[in-house]
Amino acid sequence: MKKFSFALFLTVLLTVTAFAQTPPTLRIETETPGLPSELFFGNTKVKPIRLRPGTNQVITIADGDFFIQQQYIDFLRRFPEPSGMAFYLNILNGCHPNDVECTKFTRGALSANFFRSPEFQRKGSYVMYLYMVSIGQRPAEVAEVNDATKVERPTYDEFMRDLGAISVPDDDPVLGEQKKVDLTNAWMQRNEIIIKYPASLTAAQFVQKLLDTAHVTIPNQAQLVTDLTQGTKTRAQVLRNIAESAAVDDKYYKQAFVTMEYFGYLRRDPEVCKGSPNPAQCGFIFHNERFKLTADKDFLENTIVRGFIESPEYTNRF
Repeated sequence: MKKFSFALFLTVLLTVTAFAQTPPTLRIETETPGLPSELFFGNTKVKPIRLRPGTNQVITIADGDFFIQQQYIDFLRRFPEPSGMAFYLNILNGCHPNDVECTKFTRGALSANFFRSPEFQRKGSYVMYLYMVSIGQRPAEVAEVNDATKVERPTYDEFMRDLGAISVPDDDPVLGEQKKVDLTNAWMQRNEIIIKYPASLTAAQFVQKLLDTAHVTIPNQAQLVTDLTQGTKTRAQVLRNIAESAAVDDKYYKQAFVTMEYFGYLRRDPEVCKGSPNPAQCGFIFHNERFKLTADKDFLENTIVRGFIESPEYTNRF
């Protein structure tokens, strides 16, 4: 499939002349090589005009094909394969053109499905859980309900850097697995990790410190200690085993889901809550607390997603 072959990107730039001032310069910011870049004129983001080839019809995020492609880019860090695009378009086109609520509901459900997909769980969730398991709570500007100074998750910049390291075209399983191994091995060489987990730790101490940092217990703890002691697993492999455990997913899934809404849709960290007169109503905490409102997790996740994709901040990105 040609990458977004159904759109032609045109950028209209205005020449600005200022007396006795250095004129702003154009710069291109590329977050992930091979994916669309952002264009800035000085500090002002320049939005492209997208037209259907051979027409004057403007493409917007309200268009199904562009919306679906953006989900691939934002969550899977790649362009859609033809079968995936056709699959999602078929579902989205099942709504009658005049049934606005059906379209909104379906868009929310489809977008939430990208977070739940095995591909995202192998990549996005894995990166999130690496931070939560090995680093844990760090000083941050965002407040938790019971802790106004710490939070357990990577920043947007940290996440995007590490997600990019394991994202591959068309989700190639062999290349993707190798990149995942490479990231985990390199992870253990980061200064922050070396300081927290020095070589002087015994196998039992290393495993226990990871579990203490993650605040979880796992049934195979003793086996991991044995494997590490006997050299059948490396420290990186033990870390990966814990990060991919059901215990970690159970503990951090909701938090990861909410964080990814900000990362995926708004391309930023959650808003600052520390010092807020009503922290419980601040975005990140508010959305986390909503999980307590119903046992229907899929319905709630779809509702939260709709709040993001129907927000002016999201639609104004395009």
